[in-house]
This record gives sequence, C-alpha cells and structure tokens, in this order.
Amino acid sequence: MIKGITLGAFLVFILVFLDYRNFIHLGSARVFREAAFQLLTDPQTVQSLEESLDVKFISMDVYDAIHREIGYIRKKMREKEGEIAEKERELEVYRSEAEPIIKEYDELMVRMNEIFGLDKFCGGCRWKKKLTCDGRVGYIMEKYGDSITKAKIATLSHPQCRTE
Repeated sequence: MIKGITLGAFLVFILVFLDYRNFIHLGSARVFREAAFQLLTDPQTVQSLEESLDVKFISMDVYDAIHREIGYIRKKMREKEGEIAEKERELEVYRSEAEPIIKEYDELMVRMNEIFGLDKFCGGCRWKKKLTCDGRVGYIMEKYGDSITKAKIATLSHPQCRTE
C-alpha cells in the first residue's frame, strides 16, 4: 500500500513538473500547481507548517545575512585563537612561577598555626551558652574588622574557649 502511495505521489510530481516545463499541457496540473503555490504562500499555512515541523522559514535575504554573520564570526574566532594560545602560554608561566610561592605559603601557614596554637582551634565548641567559637570569630571579624587569623587568636586567648 505504501509503495502505491509513493508511486502515485511520484507520478503526480512528474506530471506537474513536465507541465511546468511545458513538455505536456495539463490544465489540471496547472490548476494544481497554482493552488499549491497559493496554499504555500498563505501566512496561516506557513505558520501551521512551521509549528508542526518545528522549523522557521526565512527569506533568502535573511538566510544570506545570517550566513555572512556566521562567516564573519568564524573569521574572528580564527584570529582570536592565536591570542588565546598566547594567553594560555602566559598562564602556564605564571602558574609555574606561583607554584613555589604557594608551597612556601602553605608551609608558613602550618608553622604559624603551630606557633599561635591555631591547630588546636575547636570551632564547634560552645562559647558561653548561645555561641560557638566559630560564631565568636565571625563576630570579632564583623565588629572589629579583624582578619580570620587575628579573630581566632583572640578567641583562643579567652578563657571561654576550650582548646582540647
């Protein structure tokens, strides 16, 4: 059945095409072609086709403008690829320079924590009845504008903090 429908549609297409090229003259083919053209230029039909096919029909002028814009953007992307590669090389240099500094910073932070006793900071224990040591650190930082390290040292030096 499907083969018959396909064959019939193909035959109608061939007849309409031959009539369009003036090889044969079929009045009904001409009427069919004109009706199809009117149907396909009707805004409601076009909108219905766009919705059912989930596509948007555009004019050739719009298509050409979009195509030119895409070409322009591709050209700009190719131009910027060199700049991106250069920035990536710079980033690698900066990372290699920063690596020993970060390592030294981490070592100094461990030593500072040991010297000031920050490695014993509990954080979760109760400061008086309502507040934790972390809450006290936040309060000091907010009220006095101190750094987190200075606020922890101040909290540890107070007798309310139980360093265990």
